[in-house]
Parts: sequence; structure tokens; C-alpha cells
Amino acid sequence: MIFSQTAYYAMRAVYYLLTTSDNEWHLTKDVAESTKIPAPYLARIMSTLAKRGILRSRTGMGGGFSISNEGMNQTLYDVVTQFDNFDNVPECMFGFTNCKADDHNYLHEKWTDVKERLVNMLKETKLGALKHDQELIDWQKVESV
Repeated sequence: MIFSQTAYYAMRAVYYLLTTSDNEWHLTKDVAESTKIPAPYLARIMSTLAKRGILRSRTGMGGGFSISNEGMNQTLYDVVTQFDNFDNVPECMFGFTNCKADDHNYLHEKWTDVKERLVNMLKETKLGALKHDQELIDWQKVESV
């Protein structure tokens, strides 16, 4: 897996919030139940995303989390890199330290291309663009991880 479990959960939680009603506040326990993410783990993730401005949070009656206005303009890359550092994705999928395409590693160019395309897709995907999926999602069918 290219993403850590935490980054994967963060993307799932953000996507859940994006596919719910506008201006609706969600308790962590409800998001955790719908997305099948352990609630204590999710609370830390959502707190981090709120500190970074991707989510907004409020306490008290009617509180919880929602996507911030600024968050709608951020990208999946912004979400993922709160938890994962793409600089740490190995240059060589076999772990060779000075791997180059001319070292006869058949997969070097393919692996480099996959990483580049993945990072570009994350950087090009604004969270607001995912909002239109609202009616297509059945969160009852999400698998536990």
C-alpha cells in the first residue's frame, strides 16, 4: 500500500464529510460508525485536519466536524501529506539505493511513472470536486479495514 493506514482513513473521512449535506456538523462517533474507522483513531485524524484548516470543528451542542470553506479548495494531496511524506516513497520498489533506469531494473521507469501519476492525481483533485458524488455513495457498503 502506498498510503499509510492513517492517510487512507483521513481520505475516507474527508470523502464521507464531502458526500453528506452542506453545512451539516458530524460527531466523530457518527463518522467513525459510517466509515468503519475506529473512533479514537479518527478523532486524532480529524483534529489534525481541523488544525490544518481542511476541516472546521466546534464544540458543544450541535458541534462536530465539517469541511471548511478553505478545505473545499484544498486537494487530496493536502489531506494525505498531513500524514504521509511522499519524499519517503522509495525510488526503487526493490529497495536499491542508487537505482536508475539504466541499471537494468525493468520496473524502474514503470514505478517512477506510477508514483508521478499518483502524486499528480492527488494534487489535481480538489476536495470540492468530490462533492458531486453525494448521491452516488452508499456508506452501508463500505468495508471494514
